[in-house]
Amino acid sequence: MRTGRWLRTLVALAAVFSLTGALPAVALDVTVSATVESATPPETPPTAVVLQGIAYPSSTVTILKNGAVAVQLPADPLAKFNVTVGSLAAGSYTFGVYGTDADGRAGPTSNFTVTLTTGTTVTITGIFLGPTIAADRTALKPGETITLLGTTSPSSAVHVYVSSAEEKQFDTQSTTVGAWSRQILASDLLAGTHTARSKAVDGEGGISAYSDTVTFTLAAATPTGPTYIRPDLNEDGKVDLIDFSILLYYWGQRSPSHPKVDINQDSVVNIIDFSIMLFYWTAKSV
Repeated sequence: MRTGRWLRTLVALAAVFSLTGALPAVALDVTVSATVESATPPETPPTAVVLQGIAYPSSTVTILKNGAVAVQLPADPLAKFNVTVGSLAAGSYTFGVYGTDADGRAGPTSNFTVTLTTGTTVTITGIFLGPTIAADRTALKPGETITLLGTTSPSSAVHVYVSSAEEKQFDTQSTTVGAWSRQILASDLLAGTHTARSKAVDGEGGISAYSDTVTFTLAAATPTGPTYIRPDLNEDGKVDLIDFSILLYYWGQRSPSHPKVDINQDSVVNIIDFSIMLFYWTAKSV
């Protein structure tokens, strides 16, 4: 038993020794394999445009790309919006932005032209859309009032500009939901055709673009003829013998066909009418 164990040890040592070069070399067939993970190429950043700004509270904001609708989204209750137009190819684009308020009035379009290269994102901030505007009438007469109204950012100062031969400014304030209105008296304007537009200034000092314009007309006052005193019966501007002759012609008549000769309007031409005429004798009628 012991002899067998030594023999096995010597065989093992001989084998090891032959591998270390003391005995003739033994050719070994060795295969080495390895798995190397390929490097993932970096992703190309998106090519996009981001638009941020102020429209009207809870309004619909429409984004146009080269004149076609790209996306529509709601503005928040404070009138703010933030939208990304992605998946764009490199090139030049014109983006338009406009809002439609809760009453269906569309505001003016603000346009921006950008040139994109692949993998770039352009952010356009500080957009402040012009208010919406409408008028409650298109024709105005002396003594009447026109109301201009619309929507803009909440709690903002609104300046209304009415132009014809000259421009006049009228101011008002929008409500917490952005609604504004301003009444203008015909007496504040000259007769003719007028255009009106508005812009807003929010609580942080931001100034909007101008609104669209509305047009209305104010009629000229109808000229009135001279007012003659009643004893000037022939209305020539003075009280004289001609008026007295007319009075005598109708003397004593009741409800005369010439109503002015009944100067005191008691339905009879008499001494009372003559006395009134004498009071105004030679007076200028107008």
